[in-house]
Amino acid sequence: MEINNIICEKNKIYCGDFRQFDIPDGITITDVPYNQGYHYNSYKDNLKEQEYLDLLSSIKRPCVVIHYPEETINLLPKVLGKVEQVVTWVYNSNTGKQSRTISWWGCKPDFRKVRQPYKNPTDKRIMKRIAEGKTGAKLYDWWEINQVKNVSKEKTKHPCQIPEEVIKRIILTTVEPGQLVIDPFLGSGTTCKVAKDLGYDFIGVEMDQEYYDIANNRIFY
Repeated sequence: MEINNIICEKNKIYCGDFRQFDIPDGITITDVPYNQGYHYNSYKDNLKEQEYLDLLSSIKRPCVVIHYPEETINLLPKVLGKVEQVVTWVYNSNTGKQSRTISWWGCKPDFRKVRQPYKNPTDKRIMKRIAEGKTGAKLYDWWEINQVKNVSKEKTKHPCQIPEEVIKRIILTTVEPGQLVIDPFLGSGTTCKVAKDLGYDFIGVEMDQEYYDIANNRIFY
């Protein structure tokens, strides 16, 4: 692909193929196309394996990638190298697949930065921790977070939208102060919206004009 060297500025989003942009260093957090035949307006989601690997190999590292387990195991190491951390994101749905894998490449999360309720708050040891001001346990390596449903407040017209809570946990456990958040497959804009809400600089790229417009409205209006 011909590189147009379009230089990206912080806290802006762009419409086009991310490989045509000069994106500064940061940390990529993205829900990549799954190559499972999903219906998108402008993107062919059934590439040949080498074409798909070529696409994924263009993702800037360090990165955090959301994908299905099989592709995370079989494909991502071919282009991203050694995985540093894996989390299973589980959700209750009417589909055959009810989990996705969140994987860290060239970076690692610190699960102590986000706390969740203790599972057994009446245990004496846990009661002691609570009394000492330790209000919750660090995140586990599995996250139970509902998908964005049609009745969800954050739902847009994008067909494959990632919940804000998933991205929020990734950013809070992984991104250092002052580090730029990048999403080359911006979709409905969730990554950049959450980054902005949390006070981080961001850059997003989305090739589909309709999805770009959705993202632009979510992030800036």
